[in-house]
Amino acid sequence: MHAPSRDDVRAWVANRSLRRIAIRVAVAVAVLAVMGTLGFYAYFELLAHHAPDDVRESVRADANVSVSERYGGYVVSDADPGDEHLGLVFYPGGRVAPDAYLPMAAQVAERANVTVVVPEMRVNLAVLSPGRADAVVEGEPTVSRWVVGGHSLGGAMACRYAGSHGETVDGLLLVGSYCDRPVRELSALAVLGTRDAVLDRDRFAANRAFLPPDHTVRRIEGMNHSQAGWYTGQRGGQPARISTAAAHHRLAAVVAEWLCRDLDHCPDDRTDRQRDVTSSRTGPVGVPVR
Repeated sequence: MHAPSRDDVRAWVANRSLRRIAIRVAVAVAVLAVMGTLGFYAYFELLAHHAPDDVRESVRADANVSVSERYGGYVVSDADPGDEHLGLVFYPGGRVAPDAYLPMAAQVAERANVTVVVPEMRVNLAVLSPGRADAVVEGEPTVSRWVVGGHSLGGAMACRYAGSHGETVDGLLLVGSYCDRPVRELSALAVLGTRDAVLDRDRFAANRAFLPPDHTVRRIEGMNHSQAGWYTGQRGGQPARISTAAAHHRLAAVVAEWLCRDLDHCPDDRTDRQRDVTSSRTGPVGVPVR
């Protein structure tokens, strides 16, 4: 038996050193991946924007609407819905929890006589749950007609859903958002706040070609980006010039008018409900920009 040579010893030491380095690198990469995943989850899930507790409870206590928790989020309908059944699936914006849209959903549900569903998105990112409306459509058999919509990132994902589900979807509603893919053969409404500093207006203008030719764009004077919901701390946002309650009231009026005009969904008391929307579609509620 021969003793190992000096070169053999050096090779053995070098191999062990390389293995140790490889193990340490692998451990470091794994730790960084775990930390990155936890940080991502904490930012988009644990630190998501929510409505204040008192605002949520005021909606639940409102006798004019019915609120239930389904699809990880909320289903809001008029307490006296009548015979016609139309639903709106509304995708939340990025890093915004469904409860932030409860007050707006209640206003729209009551004023337009529709069922509004605000489902939960995976880690509050609609881009990870673009097909979330499937479960809602399947789970609400009493609703015969559907509009899909959303706020900010949620609106872009609603566009994708509408574009690939033309047989299911009758209308598209965007609030502070734009489509990144073509949508055709639908009625479409895009609502912008004049104080929305988060929406990329150049991109919105460039991407209007993705909307159906007869789409409608309305502006709500004084409304900012976060007033599609009821939350604060929106990065890049600027102060609104109207209250959030007023913004929701005007948004609901615009949506109700559009549903009546383009989808023939008109509550019996639509004249009273839309008293602040003029026949020319101008004035304090919104201004058409097409």
